[in-house]
Amino acid sequence: MVNDELILSGINHKNEKAWRYLYDYYYAALCSYVDRILKGVGNPEDLVQDIFITLWESDKKFESLRDLTHYLYRACYNNALIFIRNTKIHDSILDSLGKEFDEITDDAYVQTIKDELVRQLYVHISKLPREQQKVIRMSIEGNSCEEIAIKLGVSINTVKTHKSR
Repeated sequence: MVNDELILSGINHKNEKAWRYLYDYYYAALCSYVDRILKGVGNPEDLVQDIFITLWESDKKFESLRDLTHYLYRACYNNALIFIRNTKIHDSILDSLGKEFDEITDDAYVQTIKDELVRQLYVHISKLPREQQKVIRMSIEGNSCEEIAIKLGVSINTVKTHKSR
């Protein structure tokens, strides 16, 4: 049988053995409690672990195991409600964004995709060597291989090689 005062003292002084005992003793019960509150939404294990981490990092001291037990269950209850509230807010934001997205015309959607593709194209072009960048950008602007060769002072074959690479 474990001495309650010894465990409580160990918890208050951040003794790892006492904390392992605390974790082993309460973890499953707290997870079950949180799961009942969340009703299958979210991950109760993560929430309970966050409670233990927050408690470990705090300077909170307990006068009795009863106070500690009350604290753990209350913290789990409060954090579960916060999680539910945040999830509802998140879902309502996604719903409103979904409604706005539905209102976008097909033309606007197509234009958005084109703009993103062009942006990605320029990101990849910027990773090329300088001479290849110049050739590709001039090609995008509509210059022919001959025009690019003349403007850059290189041969047409050099332009074609830069483009193919």
